[in-house]
Amino acid sequence: MNFARCDVTLLEELNFNAWPALATVHFDGWLLRSSGGESRRVNSVNPLTAGRLGLDQKIASAESTYRRWGRPTVFRMTPLADDGLDEALAARGYAIAAPTFVQTAPLAPLIAGDGVRVFARPQRAWIDAAIGLRGLGGEAADVFARQHGAVGIEARWALVLREGLPAAVGVVAIERGWAGLHGIYVASSARRHGLGRQISHALMGHGQQLGAHRAWLQVEQRNAPALRLYQRLGFTTAYGYHHRIIP
Repeated sequence: MNFARCDVTLLEELNFNAWPALATVHFDGWLLRSSGGESRRVNSVNPLTAGRLGLDQKIASAESTYRRWGRPTVFRMTPLADDGLDEALAARGYAIAAPTFVQTAPLAPLIAGDGVRVFARPQRAWIDAAIGLRGLGGEAADVFARQHGAVGIEARWALVLREGLPAAVGVVAIERGWAGLHGIYVASSARRHGLGRQISHALMGHGQQLGAHRAWLQVEQRNAPALRLYQRLGFTTAYGYHHRIIP
């Protein structure tokens, strides 16, 4: 975890662009994001720089904004967070949730695996496959589709079929020489057959073809199988973050 602050800022910008929120508010160095659905990343306060206002005022303003949005207030605590903010939130009863690693890897020459379909846009076939694999419905499914449609940077959407049925999906977002892997999901019935590695190779290969020379991703610290996979692919931890939520 030896990344400089400017490197963390860059990867955070790449994250915001790869997985955009449907509503954002900039407030005194914080980025407040809201989309609905299930993802914490696009429904959280993201402190980026120290501002002029006191922490008590900023926290209260953030909570007011999320009440207006009809959502709980979630803080995403990266190394960019204001000094003292984590302690202030803990004192208010905010608990730690979902500690996560941000990892990076160099892109070596890769051969995209056979059987991976890759789309230049989030076509309905991909959206339906991803929604079905994740078991999303109602608002969560609608938000998921709208978010992918809102991606404004170069990206590719990958799909693996087994016996004609969706078995794995994933996305790579390419920007400023980086390939960001996210949304990788393998059907429970198809796990332990190398599909995670297959689709990751395909995504990294397409990122490289589009000019990327390094890759990044985010993975929860408790996800041991994913951590093992990404270690085999050459990923190492750049920094970590956690969320603060009211239980």
